Amino acid sequence: MDRKFAPGQTVLIRGATSALGQAAINLAAHAGARVIATTRNPKRVAGLEKLGAKQVLLESTELRDRVRAYYSQGIDGVLDLIGNTTILESLAMLRRGGRACLADFSGGGGPLTNLEPVFQIPNARHLSVFASAVVTGDAEFPLAEIPFQNIVDRVADGTYKAKSPKIFDFEDIADAHRLMESNGANGKIVIRV
Repeated sequence: MDRKFAPGQTVLIRGATSALGQAAINLAAHAGARVIATTRNPKRVAGLEKLGAKQVLLESTELRDRVRAYYSQGIDGVLDLIGNTTILESLAMLRRGGRACLADFSGGGGPLTNLEPVFQIPNARHLSVFASAVVTGDAEFPLAEIPFQNIVDRVADGTYKAKSPKIFDFEDIADAHRLMESNGANGKIVIRV
């Protein structure tokens, strides 16, 4: 798996019900990848399948073993949106030459205690990180590499199944907070000031 998904590759998106995860499902499915999505909430399975996930698995301590039961050689890629608490497990799901990208910390950041990469990261697996703290548009991440117009066009024509954010007026911020705390937003919440 190089910089782009290739048709037929299998990629797992952990934390797929987040806004970033849902966008990743759209992009990967449109590129022809076989998308596996994970969620903690069984009620979100149908929504992830509508976005293009071919398989939805519930997050659990046995996830790595379940993925390896389906794909004995491992999978091509993992987009880990959960964080440091799961990245070593994500790396263990990969085939030789597979790639994992850590791109969010919804399940927690902080240091990986007792990390011994030589012993804990399987041979010939690749790990990269995408941090939004990187300045978009600098030499490390040039704007020319982002196909903004293609993304907008695909949302407009319905190719990507983008969900509208939940929008609240400022005086309703308590309702927005309750929705967020209940994990019911299933995407972004916007407060209009």
